[in-house]
Amino acid sequence: MADEKIEFEKNGLSFFGLFRRGSRAQALPLIVLIHGGGATSAFFDNAVVSVVNEFNKLGHNALNISRPGYGGTPVPTSSTPIRDSIPVFIDFIDQVHKDKGHTGIILVGHSIGGALVLSIAHEAQGRLPILGVSAMGCLPSLKPLGLLGETDPEPENPRYIVEPSPENIKRFMGRMEWLDIDALSPEIVAAVFEPGIKSEIREYQTRDLHEYLLDTVFPSIRVPVQYLAAENEILWDDEDPSQGKSIFDALVSYFKSAPEVDSAILPRGGHNYEFSQNVGLLLQRRHEFVQKLTGRSEGKGDQSQSQLPFTTIPVLDYAQITSPTTRSTFLAALRDAIVNVGFFYLKNTSVSNELYHALSEQSSALFDLPLDKKLEIEMVNSKHFLGYSRLGQEITALKNDYREQFDFATELPAPEPEEPLYRNIRGPNQWPDSNALPNFRPTIEGYLDAIEKLSTSFKSLVAEALDLPPNAFDDFFDVPSQNKFKLIKYPEPVDAHPGEETQGVGPHKDSCFLTFLHQATPHTGLEVQNKAGTWLPVHPIPGTLVINIGRALEAITGGVCTATTHRVNLRRENYLDKNGLPLGPRFSFAVFQGVSLDLGVEKIHIDIPDHIKELVKDEKVRSDAEATFNEMFNGSIGEGTLIARITSHQDVAQRWYPDLLKQALEAQQGKH
Repeated sequence: MADEKIEFEKNGLSFFGLFRRGSRAQALPLIVLIHGGGATSAFFDNAVVSVVNEFNKLGHNALNISRPGYGGTPVPTSSTPIRDSIPVFIDFIDQVHKDKGHTGIILVGHSIGGALVLSIAHEAQGRLPILGVSAMGCLPSLKPLGLLGETDPEPENPRYIVEPSPENIKRFMGRMEWLDIDALSPEIVAAVFEPGIKSEIREYQTRDLHEYLLDTVFPSIRVPVQYLAAENEILWDDEDPSQGKSIFDALVSYFKSAPEVDSAILPRGGHNYEFSQNVGLLLQRRHEFVQKLTGRSEGKGDQSQSQLPFTTIPVLDYAQITSPTTRSTFLAALRDAIVNVGFFYLKNTSVSNELYHALSEQSSALFDLPLDKKLEIEMVNSKHFLGYSRLGQEITALKNDYREQFDFATELPAPEPEEPLYRNIRGPNQWPDSNALPNFRPTIEGYLDAIEKLSTSFKSLVAEALDLPPNAFDDFFDVPSQNKFKLIKYPEPVDAHPGEETQGVGPHKDSCFLTFLHQATPHTGLEVQNKAGTWLPVHPIPGTLVINIGRALEAITGGVCTATTHRVNLRRENYLDKNGLPLGPRFSFAVFQGVSLDLGVEKIHIDIPDHIKELVKDEKVRSDAEATFNEMFNGSIGEGTLIARITSHQDVAQRWYPDLLKQALEAQQGKH
């Protein structure tokens, strides 16, 4: 299939990518390839070996990038072309990814291209849905590579030339007996190799870039990494094998945050391992890495997209339910979202923009009250776990959350003394001083009323999506029901360094039926974990709600509807807009749809049709959050919810439920 040439120019850099479609109609993750110095994009696609074709055979589309200064494009004029190109590549990849409709991105790079894909994986966290990164022959070092002499005989020439001497062939290709001899044919050499750019080699050997890669990029990558080198690399071509391995192992140790690192020194080959007789080892290794990232393995044959780990959050259009011709389309999309993802955006909701604006305005005013006014309604004063929580007061996954919040709920009277203790979860709100905020309570109650109507609608829509009667879930709810409402403020972490993470809220699953979240500010922070264990950003989309499955719905449906682990990760860079200007605090507002507290194990069940059960193919990710109080629904939902509140708000529990707090903490310690 012919390549589509996609040209791009930004910030004085001009380059292009060659896009080639894979062998399958379904959308698989996009493979992005970036070549190294002194080579062209043909390094990955030539008559000796075509890495592009190998990925196409697996069904992936490939974007093979020809970097600035190669393939006939202008040579960059700055002294830092590598660092300068990173944000531009991110914009380019983002554009192609969106235009072509892919489900994620896997980055593959060689040499300097390896440094670039690793840097992109770091810099684009929270923006691009990167599933993993594979780098070959990227070995940062301050040791001169011997490509540029001490004196430059042609200072006006921006390029350097590597003579095809036997010594240089050995340095770049490895020993002659390891080499695929066709790689030295004039046609291949002319197509694949091109005089390198002096400025990028000089930059690659600077302390600034070395420290950027080893101190910032490598330690902060949070997706699986494949890190490979060859037996005969340039960096250690004068070293014995044990010294080379020592250098390599030291570099591998810098990947401290990656959930998985597949590292190896591949035998019998040089820096340009693609041209060794053992290239099959490299192709197979990459093949297995990509297959693992996409949740597929040999022997399973073609799989439907629903069986792959999700890599994007679907967007559903609520307006479709009003027409018989589009309602079925909506229900099909909802079915896929609740069974295979657990999260989705909802646009064209019944909540007005005016109400969103009023909610943001009143909530901001509430958080801006003096501390003594906020402490008048501190949660510790309420046995119903309603009211104000100071910054860092709530605990999730055994760590304090870096957020300030107010908890409200559907206004209900306190339970009678003879009722079970867990019914204390229901009760009256603590409202702020109406003289200070006269419009606050009407706004909150108006928003809760709007979400109540929407959540009631979704109670029926979820049932219909599962081919159940619209009223199938009605018996699982109290009348009147109580929805909980959190107003949350995430200040910028004051002591965090760039790239460093702060727990806004730790990994967890909500305990409710459905959660309706309004991300009120443009900050990225919310992340969800897919079934491959990869964390994916949930970017704010104006005019939408983010809806996710809670553990109650998962329990009622026997795991057919999936409650997905999620968290809020705070990084300083997320508090800046695209122009580098401060965004201020992050605000989000979540309504949790509550089910009956009296439901016990024997009642938490509904018969799901077999053809719906068959849609569930993958095991759920067992995150740390799931391990904590995994038996939440072994008693009644009310008992489990009370225990969860007690461990999250230990100051409240110490005042109102000290004995239960002691028991809960002892049980928690026994699990860790």
